[in-house]
Amino acid sequence: MDEEFNASKLRKGKAMFLLEKHFGGHLTVGRFTIYGENAMHWGVNIYTKRWGYVCFRLPLRCFGKWWPLYFYLSPNATPWASTYYRGSHSQGERARARQRRAAFGHNFSVDDNYDALKQINGIE
Repeated sequence: MDEEFNASKLRKGKAMFLLEKHFGGHLTVGRFTIYGENAMHWGVNIYTKRWGYVCFRLPLRCFGKWWPLYFYLSPNATPWASTYYRGSHSQGERARARQRRAAFGHNFSVDDNYDALKQINGIE
């Protein structure tokens, strides 16, 4: 019984090692982009006309540890301009996302509203 458990655990460990070692970039198919073990930490971006980018993190280990999950809607695929945010990263980000949605709606032009975005985000 213990040998079966250890063999199963070893196979899962090898699979994660192969994923982490060989998939460090990204893969784009149409409107879907899957980011591997890089700064996006196994993130997924899906472009939609209504909400802009739908972004979330896959629950996989990256760089030897687990990263907090997130889900957000953003016109440029960054949390900095998100109009909806859920995740364990920051409660302040949720409040700023509500402000951005009230001011601009979903999938707005970031370039046209850059100064207002800086003000909402507290950047001078």
